[in-house]
Amino acid sequence: MTGVKAQREPTIGLSPTPTLYKLNWQDDSRKETEEYVRCGADILLNGLNGNLDSVAQCPVCGTSTRLLIVNGKIDGLEPKDASIHVLEMPTKSGRIWIECEATHIFDKKTCLEKWISEYKGETGLVDSVENYHKLLVQRRSKRATYAPLEKKAENS
Repeated sequence: MTGVKAQREPTIGLSPTPTLYKLNWQDDSRKETEEYVRCGADILLNGLNGNLDSVAQCPVCGTSTRLLIVNGKIDGLEPKDASIHVLEMPTKSGRIWIECEATHIFDKKTCLEKWISEYKGETGLVDSVENYHKLLVQRRSKRATYAPLEKKAENS
């Protein structure tokens, strides 16, 4: 048997230029590689494929949100109440396409509200970073295809 390592999956949403979203791979095969991705959802999606330490800059105030994902689970999130706006679009193949221009991580609710008040595009899902990550994990485990997200019950 040869000493050839398995190739890692390509980075989802890899950007050739710096963006608001930076990740550092923590896997042995990736040797703490620093990369930029196009949006906040890309950080979470990549976390399903490997361990990473990432920083997302709020598009409104520039404050950093730090996110550590280990073994597919959020192991650290600061601030804990960080939120995300995600615009998901179905494709003909049944997969979900994310519109990165409208997908951001916000460090505080006031920044999210300010951004939404000025945003002119299609409204997406607004949730905590932790809840959206759980949704991605759930979809992957069920090998789910696109299904419209249901609004949360008011009493939950």
